[in-house]
Amino acid sequence: MVIGVDTGFFIKLKKDNARAKEIWEKVINGEEELAVSVLSINEILVYFFRNGKSESGKEILSLLKLLPNIKLIPVSERTAELSAGYRYGLGIPTIDSLILTTFIYERCDKVISTDKHFLKANEQNIIEVEYLSS
Repeated sequence: MVIGVDTGFFIKLKKDNARAKEIWEKVINGEEELAVSVLSINEILVYFFRNGKSESGKEILSLLKLLPNIKLIPVSERTAELSAGYRYGLGIPTIDSLILTTFIYERCDKVISTDKHFLKANEQNIIEVEYLSS
């Protein structure tokens, strides 16, 4: 299964969220694959810089690059085009519409996010979304 994970997944992982840890363990064991938009790199680093924990952000980035079953996906021209429809149709922020479109375009089986507005894609049967709360 390929799971698209949003930025909040990594923040929850660092905060020892049980569900995030369960999924991460499966990734480490090679049981699951993750798809991550390169846009999340920026969001991860900014979050940890802002919170005075830049080393945590850099650690996550290193793991994203090292693990063979994590795919960092760039934003393509086609992704940017398609995301406009999701941004407008679902009423979600531009960055999140780009991230969502990346997961759809990469044919992820599921999305895990901490942003409730991603649930709109689930409600519209666009892609399965699991909301990761506390």
